[in-house]
Amino acid sequence: MKKGLFFATVAMLAVTSMSASSAEAAKPRDLVAPLSVSAGHAGDPEALSALWIDGRRQELNGQSQVEDGTKLIRKAEKDGREASAKLGKMTAISEEQRAAYVRLVNGFGGAATPAAVETEIKALKKAADDWKDAYERVVKADAAMKDAQLAIANGQSATRTGNELIAAGREKMQRAENESNPDYVRQMELQESNPSIEFVEMN
Repeated sequence: MKKGLFFATVAMLAVTSMSASSAEAAKPRDLVAPLSVSAGHAGDPEALSALWIDGRRQELNGQSQVEDGTKLIRKAEKDGREASAKLGKMTAISEEQRAAYVRLVNGFGGAATPAAVETEIKALKKAADDWKDAYERVVKADAAMKDAQLAIANGQSATRTGNELIAAGREKMQRAENESNPDYVRQMELQESNPSIEFVEMN
């Protein structure tokens, strides 16, 4: 359980740190709104520029999260396939060792001397150790597969969050561009003076 939590934390920190780097590169001072917004003659150019830049930053951060999440998913899927194959192999080996142990035990009981009993004990110990080793490998392979599944879930979560950021950012950018359009301003003024006029959003 602790191991799974550790891997979940590492996976999320990886996504967060990679996204943070992109966020640093997308600071408002490094972004510039298009001239149609920043030098527009409609609305409040300064406020609309800030809105556009904020939207662009969100879009960039979202794209980074989608990219990081996709990479995490691909790696986790590869690790999951490898873990699944190993789990199947080690499960088969563990079952073979168990069957060998059972056969060995069924053959005991016929020792004629104490020395023969010692030989049986050594054989039994070796069979138990072989079975234990195979069983522990099954447990490790199963844990690795669960870690891969958790990493896939983390990657999917990062991708969903990234797509949401992209959508929200693009909406802000579009709004800033729309409100910088003189035709948009005129439409809004007409609608305020005559609410019966249907407003058509400009794209």
